[in-house]
Amino acid sequence: MPPAVSLSQLSFSYETKTVLRGIDLEIPRSSYFGVVGSNGSGKTTLAYLISGILPPSGGSIDTHGNRVGLVLANPENQVVSLVVEEDIAFGPENLKLSCREIKARIDGALQAVHGEYLRRSLTTELSGGELAKAVFAGQLALDADVLVLDEGTVMLDPNNRKVLLATIRELNRDLGKTILHISHRLDDLDGADGIVAIDQGEIVARAESVFDLVKGMRARPIPGIEPGAGILYQAFLRDAGISAGDPEEAVCELARRIRCGQG
Repeated sequence: MPPAVSLSQLSFSYETKTVLRGIDLEIPRSSYFGVVGSNGSGKTTLAYLISGILPPSGGSIDTHGNRVGLVLANPENQVVSLVVEEDIAFGPENLKLSCREIKARIDGALQAVHGEYLRRSLTTELSGGELAKAVFAGQLALDADVLVLDEGTVMLDPNNRKVLLATIRELNRDLGKTILHISHRLDDLDGADGIVAIDQGEIVARAESVFDLVKGMRARPIPGIEPGAGILYQAFLRDAGISAGDPEEAVCELARRIRCGQG
């Protein structure tokens, strides 16, 4: 696929402190792409650079004409209105779109995140997962081609996290949105089309999947990255040549091998 975002020798410094250096990266269009790294590794700064909030200190960013939307780790920080419908309308209104177009965008955005029931809800009364849906809808109403998530699940309980991850993958699969998910948890990035790991402002590993990255981390650990029990278990099954597609069959095959080994 052609790139949705291209970074070339990208660098950024806060006064005398260099946060990112020499970042070369291409994010394919319509892909689900992951960036993983510990707190303080430069991940959030990268999100701000790609979304245009910060200008680079050096190098270049090319979004190839794509509109980029950003979802922050705490979606509450992006809410500007008391009612969900009004909050989603804020961006399109500032684009001076017609009332008919604004309504159509609100309808489409809420439908895309399965949040139609939230339309007239108060933003102050939403759960973390519902608030994330509202913020996603706001970015979709701006017709963003690329959605950048900065630790998009960190504030969510396990159930809301599962729902949000399913919604993200649906936006990627069904609507063709390019997703750049930035996280310190590898299990957030299960199924990603590609992953890079950042440490101390530099890309230190590139992989086609979380399992390839886990395998590489055995030889060169990357501090602050949490693989998660599920990813480690699936990686173990893969190393053993057992398909993890059907969990029940995988457990049965593993048990059979253990019995045979004991016998």
